[in-house]
Amino acid sequence: MFQPTHLLITRSRQTPVQLIPTATGMQVLTEVEWQQGRSAAFELRPRQGFFCRGVPVVGYRLQPIAVPTPTPLAVAG
Repeated sequence: MFQPTHLLITRSRQTPVQLIPTATGMQVLTEVEWQQGRSAAFELRPRQGFFCRGVPVVGYRLQPIAVPTPTPLAVAG
C-alpha cells in the first residue's frame, strides 16, 4: 500500500511521495510509480540535492505530511 510521507513541492505542484532509503540517499516514489511498479524517477542525495534520472535538478523541496494526533478521550469522573 502506498503511504505518502512527504509532499514533493515545486512552484506549481504538490505531489504526495513516499521516501525509500537507498545506499546513496532516498528514492522519492510517487503513487503513480508505485501503482505501475516503476522505479522512482527522483532521488534525494545527501549534500548533493535532488536528481531526476541521474541529472541534478533545482526548484524542488520536500515537506513532511502532518500526521493527525489522536485526541485524548475525556474521562467522566
